[in-house]
Amino acid sequence: MGTFATILVVGAAIYGLNTWEHIESQRQETVCRAAREHLNGLETQARALASGLTVEAYAEAEKAEAGQLVLALDTARNEAEVNAVIDKHAAAIEAQITAEDAEVHSRSDQPFLGQELKKQRIPTDIKQEFKRAEKAVLETCG
Repeated sequence: MGTFATILVVGAAIYGLNTWEHIESQRQETVCRAAREHLNGLETQARALASGLTVEAYAEAEKAEAGQLVLALDTARNEAEVNAVIDKHAAAIEAQITAEDAEVHSRSDQPFLGQELKKQRIPTDIKQEFKRAEKAVLETCG
């Protein structure tokens, strides 16, 4: 009878430990997912602020652009056409980045009329929250 009780206690302890580890793992995944979602939201907010749009307008523009890309990829009939669509999209993004960089550099010489650098359109509190969110993702997911 004593051996049976010992085995029962050890079995219950192992079961409890496994259950606790499983619950802790689920909690960690949930916290990580929430931290990533918060970081993604801040990234969208920062891009919207940098572009001078509201978050909603930026999200709609991003969704429309993604829809156009998906449509172009769906209409491609072979791998060469898919690669051409991807290359065209990548070239458009590079051109946009180059144009924005040129605009930022040209405005640095003309600080009149309330023009701000795109990099300065993101308030300090948003930048700090972004850094905290990145740290939270690293700590909870890493």
